[in-house]
Amino acid sequence: MQTGVMGLLGALASLSLPPLFLAPAVLAFIPFFIHASSCKSTWQAILIFWGFAFGWFTASLYWISASLFVDISWEVLILPLSLFALPAFLSVFWGLAGLLVCKIGRTAEARLLYSALFIGLAELLRSVLFTGFPWNSPSHLILIHHNLSQIASLIGQNGSVFLVLISIVGGCFLYLRFWKMGVLCFLPLLASIVYGGWRLDSSSVLVNAEFVQNPEILVRMVQPNVPQKERWKPEFKNEQIDELFALSVLNKELPSLIIWPEAAYPSIWPNSKAQFTSLASSVLPENIQLLSGMLRFDEENKLYNSALLFNADGQLTGKIDKQKRVPFGEYIPFRNSLIFQNLNLFGNKIDISAGPNLGLLTTQENIKLKIFICYEIIFPNLVSLQGRPDIIINLTNDAWFGNTLGPYQHLSQARLKAIEEGVPLVRVANTGISAAFNYQGLLLGKIDLMEQGVLDVLVSLQQQNTIYSEYRWKIIFFIISILIVCSVLLDVNFLTRQKTKKSN
Repeated sequence: MQTGVMGLLGALASLSLPPLFLAPAVLAFIPFFIHASSCKSTWQAILIFWGFAFGWFTASLYWISASLFVDISWEVLILPLSLFALPAFLSVFWGLAGLLVCKIGRTAEARLLYSALFIGLAELLRSVLFTGFPWNSPSHLILIHHNLSQIASLIGQNGSVFLVLISIVGGCFLYLRFWKMGVLCFLPLLASIVYGGWRLDSSSVLVNAEFVQNPEILVRMVQPNVPQKERWKPEFKNEQIDELFALSVLNKELPSLIIWPEAAYPSIWPNSKAQFTSLASSVLPENIQLLSGMLRFDEENKLYNSALLFNADGQLTGKIDKQKRVPFGEYIPFRNSLIFQNLNLFGNKIDISAGPNLGLLTTQENIKLKIFICYEIIFPNLVSLQGRPDIIINLTNDAWFGNTLGPYQHLSQARLKAIEEGVPLVRVANTGISAAFNYQGLLLGKIDLMEQGVLDVLVSLQQQNTIYSEYRWKIIFFIISILIVCSVLLDVNFLTRQKTKKSN
């Protein structure tokens, strides 16, 4: 019963996530935190934390199951697993946080602060363990407002989760009439809003000025909006190819770079080389480059999900392979085990390999591109200081998920990457939403979900070396250290007060 109530509170709280951003739903965290702080047993704490998280993830990740209905087959039988097994697994991290809160926190008041600390640590682990899946972290609540979202340039996604949780704990302290503690917990939030206003005032922020001759680039985003169930069927192949090239040269103004989405070309490279090169050389205007998502085989016949850069003659000039593959979507974990040896999901008879290339693609104008394919964009710390890009590009295909919350959540989390790194970002989807953002995460233009379209965006190469991009994990360790010290001091303080009252 208690776990069920916590699950309902978690589902309600998830309404505060993008794209709904129902801010009052955040208040559902308060009864959860207060109830969790008074747990009398370890198992009770684990179930309360796990139950809240289960509601949070089940309600906000329901859309993953939409992929099972794209081209209905036996895969629909695993619907209960996709709806409930994944949220149940992700909730284990929060359950472990509950265990630590109960074991370490000696007073109910200090347990509130410990809850923020250990849930934040649980979210860090969730982003890296078992391939990682940092989707719909409480940190994404900072995207609710432009000013607040700028704090990601200081502390990133991993640091923002602590900011959000400490602010919620502040609400708990105010509810319990611990006024000073409540105000102290809200101070970082208020400071973040002020900082965001300062950063959005472009006259206040120093930005890199390396692009004197070429301060901007005209990029053409092509969103073909091909239904997922038609993408790999031979009878639609030529129609899709003709449509891609027709959309690419739709406008007379010539861009520097045309971008197609993830696996846009419905054939595997280099099997399709002759046809592609012939079409590209005959259709593409001179001096234009084309970046396309495309599946490819290497010399050892391994399959990769790649981004390939071509010149106007259709000659390959660079490639990047996807690093973070989708488990059970692009590969089957433990494929050689007896359980999964003959398992083929979504028609995938061969696993996609993880690419070895962590570098950048460079255009003929010497503009450096960092490519993220599909949900790679949500992982913190995949942009390194060695080889800092001029533009971040996200190629994706959200057609699997239709008109659900998923594509909107994906877009919001991509925007967060631009703010974290202080680098402009261009996101191109088969459908999804395609959009471009400047280095502050401000929208430059977009093509809406379920629409076919072409959008030319003039992307400024202006960027900023953010504090987060320079220090990354050092900042996170600093935040964690401060929280540990504050939690211990608070625990000792309240414990001392309790003993003093009893002695009197």
